[in-house]
Amino acid sequence: MSGSQSSTAVVSPSLLVSLAATPWLVTIGTFRATSAALEQLGLFSEEIFRGDRLPVLHVPDATIIEPLD
Repeated sequence: MSGSQSSTAVVSPSLLVSLAATPWLVTIGTFRATSAALEQLGLFSEEIFRGDRLPVLHVPDATIIEPLD
């Protein structure tokens, strides 16, 4: 062997970009799914508390009590 040969492992830039982009894509996908789920939860809670779906409460009229002499 003549001289010292150093082997350098060269990683392609496209591989580095794809490895760096993967966590960002997962984060964006998770954010969108969470946002959609929270929006649906809000719509369901609106339906629960909608006025026409609540039971009607019948309140009797207050009677006037006359004082005793």
